[in-house]
Amino acid sequence: MALEVVKFSYLSEFVNLPVLRISDNKRIGKLVDLAATTMQVYPRVTGLMVRTNRVKPQIYIPWNNVKRIVFKEHIAVEYPISGVEQQAKAAENEILICKTFLDKQIISTEGYKIVRVNDLQLLIEDKAKESTNLWVVHIDIGFKGILRRIGILRPVNAAFRWVTDRDIKDEFVSWKYVQPTATSSVYASVQLKTDASKLSEIHPADLADILEDLGTDERIALIESLDNFTAAQTLQEMQFKNRLQIIESMEPVKLAPIINEMQMDEAVDLLEACDLQKRQAVYTILPPEKVTELKELSTLSMYSVGSIMNTDFVTAKPAETADVVLKRICIECEKSEMYRYAYVLDDDNRLKGVVSLRSLLMSDPQMLIVDIMAEQPVSVQIDTRIRHVAKLFFKYNFEAIPVIDDDDKLQGLVSFRDALASVFPEIKEEETV
Repeated sequence: MALEVVKFSYLSEFVNLPVLRISDNKRIGKLVDLAATTMQVYPRVTGLMVRTNRVKPQIYIPWNNVKRIVFKEHIAVEYPISGVEQQAKAAENEILICKTFLDKQIISTEGYKIVRVNDLQLLIEDKAKESTNLWVVHIDIGFKGILRRIGILRPVNAAFRWVTDRDIKDEFVSWKYVQPTATSSVYASVQLKTDASKLSEIHPADLADILEDLGTDERIALIESLDNFTAAQTLQEMQFKNRLQIIESMEPVKLAPIINEMQMDEAVDLLEACDLQKRQAVYTILPPEKVTELKELSTLSMYSVGSIMNTDFVTAKPAETADVVLKRICIECEKSEMYRYAYVLDDDNRLKGVVSLRSLLMSDPQMLIVDIMAEQPVSVQIDTRIRHVAKLFFKYNFEAIPVIDDDDKLQGLVSFRDALASVFPEIKEEETV
């Protein structure tokens, strides 16, 4: 296969190139898209989508049939395709690069932001003229990509250089930092089939910011592409109205596992705001013990601390050693909002003390909890008014206060953040804007 010595090119420089038959140089049609596989780190071009005329549908030509590329002039192929049945479209495991990406919004996991695809940079790999591979390596998100696509890059760049003595700057995002905003088939309006491992590495607060910039359909698709724990943490960082909009649009079978990973107070608030039919459908999927807990919390007064308490917390026994409790904290810290404290309970689950993570780290690993803990910790009853709890936070400067029942049994925790958000709800809304 003959090829000019070109290391990099752009998608816009391939689209609309004439496609010729290698045997007689007769024009078959023009290139309208490139098909690619995402089985490797960088998508490799696997075929051409060619429009023969305005009446007939596009045809698919496998990349193996490409015999000559004359850069910016034409592509010559072996046609008709021998040995295989003529395809009218790309395979299900391929993506159409133009249709999937150009002018679409994608997520840059390098800068944790939404970017617009103006062009794509391609790497041309010529193996000693035996074969040629084409790879997608960068997303062009800059103004230069727009100018290149509409064919005026050269004169505009020349004018820019004359005025500023420099070229227009490229703005690229490496493909390895790109995460599509949806998970759907190759012919959907957005994106390809891929895992969300890169998204799971982003802090939930940053993911929430990204979600705020997307449309409803894309928000739902992104949430559903995450693992349940990350999805739950991300939803909890969003404005309540946007959070509610997402869960109302999700199927119960996909929503229930996410609700199961949420903090109890957050889950109660969301389910109470849903319509009854959706709530009941979620209840049928959740574990029975989880449903019982959710229903009990939902019956509490909206003005009492029980309505905002979190029932995920770390406990310890007086006779346990520091190293045992530290290991427990390491295991439970993901689901427990307040993992920096362990609450010491007797055999009847009555609250006897509290020990901080700092105290555990500074103590001898074999030291007993009873010798480390602070006894008679400040606590509140489950029906205590939220405003009273807020005053206790300001008085003692605590991060969390345990909630007990009439028998001194630990029921949950209320955090400073939740108490403040309940007393001053406008703070929470401003925080997520």
